[in-house]
Amino acid sequence: MAAPENDPPVRIYVMGTGDGKKTPEGHLNHGGYWRDENEWPLERAQFQTLYLHDDGSLDSFEAMEDDSSVTYTYDPEKPVPTVGGQLVGMFKIKSPEDGGPALDDVPEFLDQWTLARNNLTEVIAAGGFHQKEGPEWIGAEEPYQLLKDRSDVVAFETDPLEDDTEVTGEVMIKLWVSSSAIDTDFTVKLIDVYPMSDDYPEGYHLNLTDTILRARYRNSWTDPEMMTPGEPVEISITLWPTSSVFKKGHRIRLDVSSSNFPRFDVNPNTGEPVGRHTHMVKADNTIHTSADHPSRIVLPIIPAAE
Repeated sequence: MAAPENDPPVRIYVMGTGDGKKTPEGHLNHGGYWRDENEWPLERAQFQTLYLHDDGSLDSFEAMEDDSSVTYTYDPEKPVPTVGGQLVGMFKIKSPEDGGPALDDVPEFLDQWTLARNNLTEVIAAGGFHQKEGPEWIGAEEPYQLLKDRSDVVAFETDPLEDDTEVTGEVMIKLWVSSSAIDTDFTVKLIDVYPMSDDYPEGYHLNLTDTILRARYRNSWTDPEMMTPGEPVEISITLWPTSSVFKKGHRIRLDVSSSNFPRFDVNPNTGEPVGRHTHMVKADNTIHTSADHPSRIVLPIIPAAE
């Protein structure tokens, strides 16, 4: 057996090499494998910039238009429901009606963890899911629709890929945005769009990594700065690191919105102190895609082995 000190310093799990079919358990076989690396981030990564366009396309060509943008209305009273993701702590103790402990049950100290472990249930399921509303997701309403078809979600996607494309590392997103509000949120989500198949007639829109930025903290976490309504500003958002192969025929998609609840708390758009707002207002939020305001995503692409 090799000594631990001789092991490669980095080991990553590269997702996306499955056959894309439905498993006997009813899950998507996204697949993957473990791979050893010598450093992190990977030195051989080649950074590819893809530009967002007002027709929903995502490609390597910069916009030529002087004025190009997409506007949507974010209503904090009706946020986009969370459909999976990198969730932590979304658990609750089962109620007595569901087989949980009695409300007045106070176990001995050493038994408390056992009681919790045996009776915890997920509030929101973590991980990757088809990005579509359904009765299992908090806040979702009929008719359950694909998230990309919501009026408060803007989706930008590539043409079907001509080759398998591995994305490994931190994904950087730079958006030029404006709002009718002095403060609002912007959410971003990286999606692997599977084509339609017998198992998945509408395709499968698999969330890989996502995050959020509150606009008042776009330049500093300690010195908040409100927006000027209607004035474009550039924001930078770094997604959690990921490693996944987008297979030939798939599409790379970026979903932009202003809510992802309850994974993130809703922004009331009023600019009031966080957690102490007195009311909520709708915000008309704009993603700018012109030559002077080029919104874009930077992907760390790993060249295919020769």
